[in-house]
Amino acid sequence: MLSLTSASEIAHGNDRAIFRHPEYADRCIKVARFPERGSHQNEREKHYFEGLLRRGLDDWSYVPAYYGTLETDRGEGLVFSLIVDADGTVSRTLRQIQRAGDDDGWLQSQAFHDELHALYAYLRRHWVVPSDINDRNIVCQHLADGRRRLWLIDGVSNPDFMPLANVWPWFARQKIDRRMKRFFAKLTRAGLLPETQREALTRAPC
Repeated sequence: MLSLTSASEIAHGNDRAIFRHPEYADRCIKVARFPERGSHQNEREKHYFEGLLRRGLDDWSYVPAYYGTLETDRGEGLVFSLIVDADGTVSRTLRQIQRAGDDDGWLQSQAFHDELHALYAYLRRHWVVPSDINDRNIVCQHLADGRRRLWLIDGVSNPDFMPLANVWPWFARQKIDRRMKRFFAKLTRAGLLPETQREALTRAPC
């Protein structure tokens, strides 16, 4: 059993807490915030990501790689890659960057719009379904060569009672299209995506 007593907490929500893996600096562990209650989010994500592995997904270029589960002193944890900047600091969410106001104009640049398109294309290509996508669960990673990449770090699962999108690409892509269009509309309302760019992005990539 792995103790998280001395591990650094990266973030937490209503249901879960995320810790930096005490043995692997490039990984994080998602656990129930209140272990006695368990975590419905962890249960959904575990089921969904194990399904991704069973169907052979090996391209983790916009969603953190999943490394399975382990037992901790806070219950079962899910292990994922930790997205960090080139200097080793944990990458910030779009919301954190916007509120800090120190993005050097990148959030208004064509490069940002291109990354949104690349993320959307990745989800459709591999039919990876986001259950929730917003400015709190997308982080912007600063790469060593100066480029930046967007990652969807949370809210990946399909809680449908009859999850056809888990086994049929057509259903998955229909669901992805709906979720991404709503997300782009949120970005427009937040002033991060001009209407003309939103219309261009909502045309589903091949």
